[in-house]
Amino acid sequence: MNVLTYISWPVQAWCIPDSHVAILRRDFPEIGFTHTRDQAETLRAIPEADVCFTPFLTPEMVNAAPRLRWVHSSAAAVEGLLPLNALAARDIAITNSRGVQAIPMAEHVMGGLLVLARKFDLTLAAQREHRWIQNELSRDWPWMLNGRTMTIVGLGTIGLEIARRAHAFGMRVTGVRRRTDEPRPEFVDRVLGPDRLADALRGCDVLVLSAPGIAATHRIIGAEQLDMLNPGAVLVNVARGQVVDDAALQRALESGQLRGAVLDVFDREPLERSSPFWTIPNVVITPHSSGFRQSHWDDVVALFSDNLRRFRSGEPLRNVVDAGAGY
Repeated sequence: MNVLTYISWPVQAWCIPDSHVAILRRDFPEIGFTHTRDQAETLRAIPEADVCFTPFLTPEMVNAAPRLRWVHSSAAAVEGLLPLNALAARDIAITNSRGVQAIPMAEHVMGGLLVLARKFDLTLAAQREHRWIQNELSRDWPWMLNGRTMTIVGLGTIGLEIARRAHAFGMRVTGVRRRTDEPRPEFVDRVLGPDRLADALRGCDVLVLSAPGIAATHRIIGAEQLDMLNPGAVLVNVARGQVVDDAALQRALESGQLRGAVLDVFDREPLERSSPFWTIPNVVITPHSSGFRQSHWDDVVALFSDNLRRFRSGEPLRNVVDAGAGY
């Protein structure tokens, strides 16, 4: 069996280290591993591949891979596997790494909310200037997460971990997900389908976006949806920039309709230096880093290794992707 590993991004954190390719070779000595770093090299190697461990495939690559039987994405998102339907038509199994990022991203969401709620942005700025701002904070009061309502659009692995933590802070949580027939977790107050998005948004103090970046979620949050939130609500986006109408979000922040935002993803990345989001008060910007942590590749390789053992023994694979749904 031959495994082709092609995991190369402009962002260094998402490129598989040579050390972790070496771990795979050590743990599976009977399997041939080919590690490529660009599309040309991948095209040359893919005809011999039975398995691809990659977040990227082009139609040309798939057409050149007659032996391919399984693709595992190193990311949760699979939009880089452009011919999803073509893979499915050939009965090529598709799995992803969903769940690996859930806990760090959930902690990131709660951290960003606490920055805004407890005014840490103001106190840290004052600390650098050696200023004691007790009186200022009594004019621009910190606020509490306890008792607030949170709506999570995308109650998947990431959304569930966010909900778990929000519940622990005393928040009331509504989740929006496609599979409403699944059991409702005890830390989620209600679960609604995408067709009831408006119901989920009304009365919401904190809107968290953790839905997949697919056609069905493109610009699902615009001016009309932002108007449904409680005055002074906060928006958190750890999904994809394309989920939100940037112009509507900017207007809502500048008018005070929104109290603030925590933004980890943007329409264009890196975020342009001229973007107004850099200077709007009460906006926490992070560079698409909500999933960053030191153990990332340990966890991704452990998941792939478990699936590789399952694939070899004919057992069901973990994290099978629904090609029709796109995730």
